Amino acid sequence: MKRVIIGGAAGFIGNAVARRLIDQGVHVVAVVKPGTSQSAEAFRLKDLDATVIECDLKEIENLPKLINVQGYDAFYQFAWDGVDKEAFADYERQIDGIRWMIKSVEAASALRCRKFIGAGSVTQLELLYQEGRFFTEDRHKYFRAAQLASEIMGRAVAREKGIQFIWPIIINVYGEGEIAPRLVNSMIRNLLAGKHQSFSPGEQMYDFVHIQDAAKAFCLLGEKGREDSQYIIGSGTARPLKEYLAIIRDVVAPEIKLGLGELEFHGLEMTEDMLNIDSLTKDTGFKPEITFEAGIRRTLEWIKREDEKAENE
Repeated sequence: MKRVIIGGAAGFIGNAVARRLIDQGVHVVAVVKPGTSQSAEAFRLKDLDATVIECDLKEIENLPKLINVQGYDAFYQFAWDGVDKEAFADYERQIDGIRWMIKSVEAASALRCRKFIGAGSVTQLELLYQEGRFFTEDRHKYFRAAQLASEIMGRAVAREKGIQFIWPIIINVYGEGEIAPRLVNSMIRNLLAGKHQSFSPGEQMYDFVHIQDAAKAFCLLGEKGREDSQYIIGSGTARPLKEYLAIIRDVVAPEIKLGLGELEFHGLEMTEDMLNIDSLTKDTGFKPEITFEAGIRRTLEWIKREDEKAENE
């Protein structure tokens, strides 16, 4: 690839993909939300050798007017307005998310992009099973529906516009640079603070993929991804959640006892099929390089460095 556009380029995954592509000699147009340079994500724009364009997702149809050059190998869209606790419970914001994703496909077509690559969530796969369609007790009930609708409708619009459409499903990405309160980041910080943490028994199957491996997968999809394949971005090594939790504890604070079984599990269990990365490996040659333990050690060191830097400022 020679030129790509990345929406959400100041986000955790989008920024990692942008930097990996830049290292490969690809020219990146990084689309970020106005005001990002004064936000908590500002550090991700530091030393980013890309053309930075400010454009709110809600106004994504204006993007072709902001980018003078046309003709790109891929348009990656990682931006999604509605992934915090409050937004998950707001079905109107999730419905808006579908609209903005469709508008992103149209913008990609107007900019003469060869491929549109989105970022789906594993929770949308639950709707493909009868139990999942009737499960409305968790915070993702509107989000998962919006994600699935974005894939189905986005693919249809992309076909009309003559642009390839790829909607990979992301499992659980962790690693250096993560500032959101997702499981790995929060657990490491709580362990460092010596806090007791309660969990379900942790028998459900899970998978985690390090941010650098996730970025590698997205880059390969830009080059070799097929629009008629479904891709899962994970490590390909599923295991019970409790085993992952034990590794985090052993690396960060082995003296602390985990509160396994202190909470009940109310979610839907993922199947082996949900976590299978065979199509990704077959079509692109993707192989994860960073083991979970190694990734946790890298993440831990990054958190310590950032905390020390904050204390010295």
